[in-house]
Amino acid sequence: MRPVILVHGLLGTEDAHYAGCRRWWRHSVTEIRLPGHGAGGEVPSHPAAAAIDRLREAIGEQPQPPVVVGLSYLGAAVAFRAAESAPDRVAGVVMSGYSFLVSPDTLNRWLAGFTRMATHQQGSRNHFAELHGEKWEKLLTATFDELSDGCLRLPDVEDLTRVGTPVQLVNGALLQNERNAIGPAAAAGADVAVVAGAGHVVPVDAPRVFAATVEEFAARVDAGRTAFHERRRAAERAADVAAGEAGKAGEAAEAGEAAHV
Repeated sequence: MRPVILVHGLLGTEDAHYAGCRRWWRHSVTEIRLPGHGAGGEVPSHPAAAAIDRLREAIGEQPQPPVVVGLSYLGAAVAFRAAESAPDRVAGVVMSGYSFLVSPDTLNRWLAGFTRMATHQQGSRNHFAELHGEKWEKLLTATFDELSDGCLRLPDVEDLTRVGTPVQLVNGALLQNERNAIGPAAAAGADVAVVAGAGHVVPVDAPRVFAATVEEFAARVDAGRTAFHERRRAAERAADVAAGEAGKAGEAAEAGEAAHV
């Protein structure tokens, strides 16, 4: 079965975000640790760029093109950008806890709110320090700087229409903005799934359903039964029709010329 690579979200780890799924996987799964995350290691100057490079390396180590899964805005963006740069080496991308509709202003408001929460809520500070040590604030700042200055650009609907690999969006049903993201993603060519009872971090809230959804998508990728594949088939059918009509028009023109000889 096709391998799966898991990318956790900002200020998380593979244990924090995917541990609940481990008992449910049937496919071979590789979990990668994003640079700067966890108790060891330093924060790189460009952590998201380093994360994309790390994911590309993991993709290259797989026995066949994997399905890459990215969680939340950092993990999903890293997964998408890595696949975008090498679509022939990635079978598909699953993005969870994500919206392709986030404007720069909205993103800035979210970042500001997240920063206030992380700074002023002692429980959050203790949680992040336990996971990442005292460097967690530096990691947060460096990642937000990349998002703000465009070094890491969040994929939008236009990116989705152009990407050369199947994409599935898996969001929880409990958050309105992530429910609202489903329709536009489907219209732009993504497969979509909404998980009842789950919030932003679907693999934590519904691990069994999440693992099954990813593996079902992988099976449909192999069978050529995704929105991406159907869109390609529709384009090929339209091209065939256009070529046929052009051929008929050419034959008619030749017949008209022959009639005047």
